[in-house]
Amino acid sequence: MARRGEGSPAVRMLRRHYAATLMEDGQYRRALPELRTLAGEYAAEHGAADPQALRFRYEAAQCLEQLGDAATALTEYRYLLPHFEARAFADPVLPLELRRRIGNLLLSVGDRGAAREVLVRLLYDAERLHGPHHPFPAEIRRSLDWLNQIRG
Repeated sequence: MARRGEGSPAVRMLRRHYAATLMEDGQYRRALPELRTLAGEYAAEHGAADPQALRFRYEAAQCLEQLGDAATALTEYRYLLPHFEARAFADPVLPLELRRRIGNLLLSVGDRGAAREVLVRLLYDAERLHGPHHPFPAEIRRSLDWLNQIRG
């Protein structure tokens, strides 16, 4: 077995840093295949529900969202949500962030009813976690206000 082959820990760490750097630089199109490859490798080694594999899939979905592929990003976020909700004890904010992204993507694809439903439930949970005056629930309230205005 090669010590510094494609799957070696050192090479994988470099690829993780490379993908993170590409994302930070806004180079989502270049980061996407790297993140998908990393997610696939971790899933193949540790199972599809592996936290690191799921994290790479989440980052890949963010790339899709930034590239304007709302439908595919929405599908990915919906797949990921139950996995992150099951681990909410470790990071209670991430499932709320996923739900916010889902609500916003539903808005972007024109599904206002589903977006409203997601955002109303999210507002309740966000206020329970953060309090009513935190910026996160305030942003959700603004989205709901906007939805109410266009429904008008």
